[in-house]
Amino acid sequence: EVLDQEIALIEASGVTIRTDFKIGEDISFDEIRRSYDAVLLGIGAWVSTGVGCKGEDADGVIGGIDFLRRVVRNEPIELGNKVAIVGGGNTAMDACRTAVRLGASEVYNVYRRTKDEMPADLIEIEEAEEEGVIFKNLTNPLEIIKDENGHVKEMVLQVMELGEPDESGRRRPVPVEGKTETIEVDTVILAIGQAVDSSLFDVDKTRKNGIAYDPETYMTSIPGVFAGGDCGNDKISIAVEAIADARKAADIMDMYLKGHSVKYVKPYFVERDDITEKTFEDRERMCRMTVSQLSPEERKDNFSEVIPEGFTPEEAEAEADRCLECGCKLFYECKLIDFANQYDVDPDRFKGDIEKKEIDDRHPFIIRDQNKCILCGLCVRVCDEVMGIGALGLVNRGFDTVVEPNMGKPLAESGCTSCGQCVACCPTGALRVRPTMPKDTPVKSECTDTVCAFCSVGCSLTLMSIGDTLVKANAKMDGPVNAGLSCGKGKFGFDCSILEDKLEEPLEKKNGKFVETDYHDALVKVAKKCQAVAARYGKDAVAVTVSDRFTNEEAYAVKLMSEAMGAKILCMNNRKSGIEPVIGHDASPNTIDELISTDVILVCGFDRPLNPVIANKMRMASESGARVFLVNPEDFPQTMNFVEKEYYTDNSLDFIKGMVAEALEMEPDCDLPGVEELRASVAGIEITDEIKTLTDIYLNAKRAMIVFDQNLISVEAATLLADLAMVSGHIGNPRDGILQLKPKNNSQGLVDLGITAGAEALEGVKALVVFGEEADIDTEGLEFLAVCDTHMTGLASKADIVIPGTGFVSTDGTFTNTERRMQLVKAA
Repeated sequence: EVLDQEIALIEASGVTIRTDFKIGEDISFDEIRRSYDAVLLGIGAWVSTGVGCKGEDADGVIGGIDFLRRVVRNEPIELGNKVAIVGGGNTAMDACRTAVRLGASEVYNVYRRTKDEMPADLIEIEEAEEEGVIFKNLTNPLEIIKDENGHVKEMVLQVMELGEPDESGRRRPVPVEGKTETIEVDTVILAIGQAVDSSLFDVDKTRKNGIAYDPETYMTSIPGVFAGGDCGNDKISIAVEAIADARKAADIMDMYLKGHSVKYVKPYFVERDDITEKTFEDRERMCRMTVSQLSPEERKDNFSEVIPEGFTPEEAEAEADRCLECGCKLFYECKLIDFANQYDVDPDRFKGDIEKKEIDDRHPFIIRDQNKCILCGLCVRVCDEVMGIGALGLVNRGFDTVVEPNMGKPLAESGCTSCGQCVACCPTGALRVRPTMPKDTPVKSECTDTVCAFCSVGCSLTLMSIGDTLVKANAKMDGPVNAGLSCGKGKFGFDCSILEDKLEEPLEKKNGKFVETDYHDALVKVAKKCQAVAARYGKDAVAVTVSDRFTNEEAYAVKLMSEAMGAKILCMNNRKSGIEPVIGHDASPNTIDELISTDVILVCGFDRPLNPVIANKMRMASESGARVFLVNPEDFPQTMNFVEKEYYTDNSLDFIKGMVAEALEMEPDCDLPGVEELRASVAGIEITDEIKTLTDIYLNAKRAMIVFDQNLISVEAATLLADLAMVSGHIGNPRDGILQLKPKNNSQGLVDLGITAGAEALEGVKALVVFGEEADIDTEGLEFLAVCDTHMTGLASKADIVIPGTGFVSTDGTFTNTERRMQLVKAA
């Protein structure tokens, strides 16, 4: 079945496979050459070779490959009772075990070395011995004796002993002078090697009649004819080498067809030769998983599978878990390997002492392996110059230089904000993301460009996945908003989409416990329950709430559903807009990047951990000459060293009202609609020297912007900040206005869709359908609650019906960020 699938895939890619078609009979090789511009000979080595002893031309002497081929084709074979197989490889073991199954009463294996030095797999040797194969080790055929009919009847064996090691490292077998052994045999099977049948091909041959070809170009003596695998250069080996030849030859032939003559160059890899048993002294020794198989008595008289069942899924995972290491985890992303191959490096020229360093995996998200650090300093620079953190630094001098966290502390305690920028710019595997998978392996991943689903900035991300498993998220260097920046939530928070215990089937609560149900029944129950509540209490008793993490398309579908139901629709994260009464709409009139080139930034009500990318944009603005001022409640301090002055006030509106009052004093001719009511509302407010100074700086700036987090300040505070911008004239122009930070990734999208009601709309609701929201609401007054979410949240646990939801990594659509930029979301 597997082979059929492979063939189907090959044919689907455009390859034509011709079977039952023999070169030299159905078509000549010359005709093939005339029809095709490039031809590859991959004919293998299918001719059995002899041992060169006297009498091997007797009837009853057959090659190992020929024997196995005849068995597979169900051709008749007269073995007799006593069979001798010469050879120590897997072909020899296959022949031994096949002879047992064909009814031979005595099966001998003749091999000139000891059992420990046989090239066959150990399991094959052990199972052959269990099935009754008699091993004649340290013997070699000396003569095959024929009977009067020319059929084999006996074989004389030369007794051997091991001498000095040969070039392969194995001890060379040498004859014991005058010592032989004779065994009675009916059939002799020679499985000592294979040769190439190259008679049809008029190309240069090797000493052993194989196809001769250039090992660098795979070209034979005939232009356009290539060769590889066992058929060429007398290098008969294992299948994986033939597969490797095919890969290399395919690339070279492709270039040949394009008119280029190229040679195969082995790519540079880091190879280690220092691995010994001591390397793994700290690891628990775990034995192979044992798998149930047929007993020798059950299997020796038939060709049934020896292991009929194989591993269970759990056993297969446990066996795979024994693997200690699969090489560099970042092989497919490592820039150093790419450059090493591009520039044809020869690192042995600079080889010296290497000091092994311990891998530091104490950080919750980042693993540091100093053994792979090339001291490029990129991580140090990005942490200091781009993120303004300075958690990493170069320590010591010369060959002793290392990258270490600040003050020698663990990385997590050095001021690191887990933005992941150091990992993103590391060109090797010295800094890498802690794997989300139980076992980290170097596998080529698929990349999907999407948008982060956390805050309202709208950072562009590249999600890396293997199959259905997400493994990493990287900030896109050309992201229109973040331009390569990211925060810890965007870099590492994708984990939330692959957490265990995801909901997979609809659930219905019966007798206080959830039981699985089907979608039809669940949806019908939601509809009927909401319909009944609406009939009893009126349409306003039914509400639908949708998360501001949903895409615009999902939210629009939910809105259409609520309209069809006649239900209220809301988002529990919504807040009444403070700027809408002043500027006419609930949206930032300015973009995020306008911060970078303004002159003054007034930050009111700001939490850096919630908005690290915005904080970084303001830091960049500060470095470009902008003056940044922070006004926050005194119990809400921030660490932002780029701020010129911080004002911590009591948790009231007095400071902002004072700024508005001072601005009105400085702009006595302001005639905006409603300005007199505004004067009256701030009359009598104390204006301190700090307020005067800050207001003067703000009003006299050529360009100034106000930044605030909508859900951190009150509606009244937001209105006053908009009033301040209007009175000062810092509104309505590029780099001059307001940046209102929405709470979530698509909060602005919901507002633009007309979903503006918040938790206050839950008043009087008796039936509630929740899409992706988690909030601490009073459910006691509800007669029915349905929740659609990815996991069993606290709110879902109180529901009557729970339906599995879809996370952003599995969704196509759009998000609208806080600056009203609509961006594509793609399912990974």
